[in-house]
Amino acid sequence: MKSRLRLRILSCAALVLSCAAFVLLAADTEPRWVVLNRAAGQAVKAKDYAKLRETLLALKPLMPGNPSVIYKLAASDAALGDAPAALAELRNLAGMGLIYDFPADAGFSPLRESGEFAAIVKHIDENKKPVSHSSPAFTLGERDLIPEDIAYDAKMRRFFVSSVRQSKIVMIGGEKDQTDFAKTDWPVLALRVDARRRILWAATGWLPQCARCEASDKDKTSLLAFDLDSGALKQRIASPVHGLLGDMTISRAGEMYVSEGINGAVLRLRLRAKKLERLDVPGEFPSPQTPALSTDEKTLYVPDYVRGIAAITLSTGAVAWLKPADDIALNGIDGLYVHGDSFLAVQNGTTPARVVRFSLDLRKQEVLEANTPELGEPTHGTIVGDTFYFIANSGWDEYDDQGKKKAGGGAVESTVRKIVLR
Repeated sequence: MKSRLRLRILSCAALVLSCAAFVLLAADTEPRWVVLNRAAGQAVKAKDYAKLRETLLALKPLMPGNPSVIYKLAASDAALGDAPAALAELRNLAGMGLIYDFPADAGFSPLRESGEFAAIVKHIDENKKPVSHSSPAFTLGERDLIPEDIAYDAKMRRFFVSSVRQSKIVMIGGEKDQTDFAKTDWPVLALRVDARRRILWAATGWLPQCARCEASDKDKTSLLAFDLDSGALKQRIASPVHGLLGDMTISRAGEMYVSEGINGAVLRLRLRAKKLERLDVPGEFPSPQTPALSTDEKTLYVPDYVRGIAAITLSTGAVAWLKPADDIALNGIDGLYVHGDSFLAVQNGTTPARVVRFSLDLRKQEVLEANTPELGEPTHGTIVGDTFYFIANSGWDEYDDQGKKKAGGGAVESTVRKIVLR
C-alpha cells in the first residue's frame, strides 16, 4: 500500500519530513505533530542539524514507533559528531526487523569504521532472510481482483473476500467453490460479519483501480449492509466525510467502527443507527487503518499508517498514543487485530512487508511472515479460532496511482494463507 493512491497513502504522508502540512483544524490551528514535522523538513533543507535533532526529539513521542524519525535522528547525530547516539539509533532500526542500506548513505560515513556499525549492517542482512510460519489456505480463482479484506461466517463455514478491481464480494466455500456473493457500484474494501443479525457489512468507495467506476464518483463512499444468507442489500449509509471508508471492525453488540484513511477520520455506527458519528478530532489521524477492539471492548485501538497506534477510550473519547519499545516499528500497519495478549499486524508500509505479532505492551515482537515470494503485498486478515487467515499477493503493486496496470505485468493470482497462532 505504499506505492499507490489508496486510503493508506496521503500523497506525501508515507515518509516523515516530506510534507509541509496535513490537516488544518476548524480554528486554523495545526496539530503540534504537523507543526514539528514541517519544522523538521525546514531544518533538513537548511542543513541545521542541531535544530533538526531538537525538533525530532520533540516529534518522536507524537509519532511513536515511526522509523523515519529514528533514521533522521541518527543522521543528525552523525552530522553533529555524536557517534554513540547515532549508532544506538541505527541499532534500534535494525532491531525493528527492517531493511536499510546504511553504507550507501553518505551521512553515515563517519560511522563506517566502527565495529558496531559493521554489526548493525550484519543485523540488517539477517532481516533480509525469509521468515515463514504460514501455509496456503486457498487460491482465489479469478485473477486481478485486487482483494482487500476477508471475513468468515462460522455458521455456514464460508469466507468472503472483497475485490477492489471488480467491485464485488466473492463467497468461498472451498478451493473450487467460489462464487460472486454481491456486486457493487464501487470497489469493496473492508468486510465484517455480524453473525447474530446475519449481516455482512462492507465498506465501498471510489478508487482509480476500479475497472468500471465513473470519475465523477470520486470521494463518494458508503457503508453497505447485506443479508448474509441471501446477499440482498439491506442498508446503505453514506459517509459524513469525503474520501474512502476503507477499514472497520465490529463489536459483540453489533456496533461498527470505521476509518476513513484519505482525509483521516474514525467513525462509529451504533446498533440500528442510520448515520455514522465521528469519534476523533480532525487532524489527530492522518491515515487511520483497521481498528481493533480490546478484549473488554472498552478501548478502540486505531493504527495510523504514519503516526503509530492510538488507543481511544470509548466511554470518554480520550485518545492516547501507545509507546512502543525503541526497537518496535508501528508505521505502515494496514490490518490490526487483538488475539489473546497480542496484537497481530499486517504491515505493508514497511520494508519488508510482513505479518508480525506484538505483545500488547509493545515491548516484544515476533515476525511471522516476511521476505517470502508468496507474501507479495499482503492486506487484511481474519482470525478463526486460533488461526489467522490473511490475503497475500494482493496485486496492489501491479497498478500505478492512476489505476492502470503497469507495463510488463501479468495476471495476478492472489491467495489466502493461514498461520496457526498457538
